[in-house]
Amino acid sequence: MNSWNYEIDVLMATWNGSPFLEEQLSSLFCQTFENFRLLLRDDGSTDSTLQIVEQYRSQYPDRVFLRNNLARQGACRTFSLLAEESTAPYVAFCDQDDIWRSDKLALSMSAMKAIEAQHGIQMPVLVFSDMAIVDEDRKLMAPSLWKQAHVNPARASFGAMLVQNLVAGCTTLANRSLLLKAMPVPETASMHDSWLGLVAAAFGICHPIHETTVQYRQHRGNAIGAGRGWRLGNIFRLRYDRQFDERIAASRRQSKAFASRYGHLLTHRQKDVLQAWSSSQVLPPFVRQWNLHRSGLRGTTLLNHLAFLVRV
Repeated sequence: MNSWNYEIDVLMATWNGSPFLEEQLSSLFCQTFENFRLLLRDDGSTDSTLQIVEQYRSQYPDRVFLRNNLARQGACRTFSLLAEESTAPYVAFCDQDDIWRSDKLALSMSAMKAIEAQHGIQMPVLVFSDMAIVDEDRKLMAPSLWKQAHVNPARASFGAMLVQNLVAGCTTLANRSLLLKAMPVPETASMHDSWLGLVAAAFGICHPIHETTVQYRQHRGNAIGAGRGWRLGNIFRLRYDRQFDERIAASRRQSKAFASRYGHLLTHRQKDVLQAWSSSQVLPPFVRQWNLHRSGLRGTTLLNHLAFLVRV
């Protein structure tokens, strides 16, 4: 899969995506920025996913490339394999069930080029955007994921990214310097986008585009859904939340893998933040919250931060 002269490799992991795949692929090949190729890896689909892909391969033989996993790998591992195979200067991650705005790649490239012009191509950069949430029939559920989740992506610091993923993979554009720094994604990473965001926050630039460039479709087959966001009325409801507990456990596993790989490259401040996160669970209430707050392990808005401190 030589890169030819394509500037972007669009990476798509597929698995039984036939209900929505064609709509996503159509939006991809309607992009105003056309200098890209599509690298797909299928994870053992048993529906008509491969037939749909073949239709686009016949239509774009020099721009669509397909690989098949020999055994189920899951989304995170499949995206990691795709990123390791990529040779283009930039990569964009693409889910199988969303719809891209026609200028998504153009907007992302414009932002990326401006950052690299200022900081150089050696700087690891991750550009990401907001999403509108839609249902299976593309009916609007929320015009902005960021507003629904009460997050401010401009505050995507290292500490914030440790405890909450602010980066949706299907909105991202990463440069080659970030991939060289971040790949491969460890098995204990929460997800490929969370790992890339953490690496970019620690060693480079995480840049939000304050526009909705993707219609993020919610359905029963989502690997990770959008969630419902925080509400003022339920911040202080302390009943057990299994999903929140699982996210925190996954975050701790990812931070451990991050410390193992990059510990020798971290600043003293970054090491202190990692230590505060790994040790906070053994501290008593209130001491734990204060330790997290002063270490920069926090939500990115007041409501988001209060909810995090109470629930953790």
